[in-house]
Amino acid sequence: MDTKATVKLLLVEDEATSARTLARLLREDGFEVEVAFNGADAIGKLTRDTLPDALVTDLRMPLVDGMAVARYARSRRPEMPVVFVTGYPQLAAAGRLDPAPAVHTKPVDYRELRRHLCDALQGLLARALPAL
Repeated sequence: MDTKATVKLLLVEDEATSARTLARLLREDGFEVEVAFNGADAIGKLTRDTLPDALVTDLRMPLVDGMAVARYARSRRPEMPVVFVTGYPQLAAAGRLDPAPAVHTKPVDYRELRRHLCDALQGLLARALPAL
């Protein structure tokens, strides 16, 4: 992989097995992945000066839900791509984010998730990830 640019993702998932599996797949595909196991931890990570290039988050989580995490991420970087990975896709419509986030229903089709991330991060990915 060409490492001129690194694409950084924040993955927020309260189910530890799902988080580890998805993080491993994303890392194997060349993404740099930081994991938060709840929304409060994710918001803490989003307070740093160096923000991720995209956010992949569950919607229903203890402490702080994924919609609140997404809103906070967008308050820091309005153009940040947001992807919801959820068993409750109807909750995503109620949040009204602009631009609208992608919504992937659990169990996640990893190829579709990766394709969506690649489309959303096209400029960065052209420099950082191997060809599809």
